[in-house]
Amino acid sequence: MDGAGLSDHEQRALSAIEADLKGDRSLDRLLRSGHPRRRTLAACLLGAVTVALFVAASVTVSQPLIWAFAAAWTLTAVTALPLIGRWASRRWQLRDRRG
Repeated sequence: MDGAGLSDHEQRALSAIEADLKGDRSLDRLLRSGHPRRRTLAACLLGAVTVALFVAASVTVSQPLIWAFAAAWTLTAVTALPLIGRWASRRWQLRDRRG
């Protein structure tokens, strides 16, 4: 590789990889479905449901409510962790830029 550009062979290989990725419908759907605003809204709503279930399960000590809380908490964590990771990553990048 000379300088900052790709060689012809590398450019052809990259073009082939890009064409394969563009043809993968499941990957395309997965990448398009990650709307941060929708995920944030879903995480907030799940968080509110989780808190309500926690309070109800604590007061009544009901097995179904405890299991519902556990399920809601798991969904909330799975939904919120990627958002928290992105937020922390942005904060670290801003802190590094400031020096």
